[in-house]
Amino acid sequence: MKERFIKLAKPAAIVLAMGFAYLLLHELTGFALFCPIRQFLGLYCPGCGVSRMSFHLAHFEFSEAFSSNCVVFCMLPVAVIMCLIHGYRFVRYGDGSLSRFENILLYIAIGVLLVFGVVRNLYPIDILVP
Repeated sequence: MKERFIKLAKPAAIVLAMGFAYLLLHELTGFALFCPIRQFLGLYCPGCGVSRMSFHLAHFEFSEAFSSNCVVFCMLPVAVIMCLIHGYRFVRYGDGSLSRFENILLYIAIGVLLVFGVVRNLYPIDILVP
């Protein structure tokens, strides 16, 4: 069980450290990554505004985070809970496969993001544009 925890904790720690480094870089210099889809095609992808959302969440500015990307903001708590459950099941039992329910949630999330990506470009409503 300890080996599985370490196997899961190492990549998680690396991702968290990279996220913290990006946040620190942004705080010190104002640098932020640009969306290549927005830059080259002029369209908003489903992930446009996620960096700004993350910066606002780091400062506990929830209304600004919601306005940066409302769909990802609403999906984030479910994603975090599902990752924690999946991680617990992997560490405790060694089961790395997704359950039927997790697969269904994953496909629903992909569908919602695809629809959101299309709708935010067809109907430029203020709440959909980052």
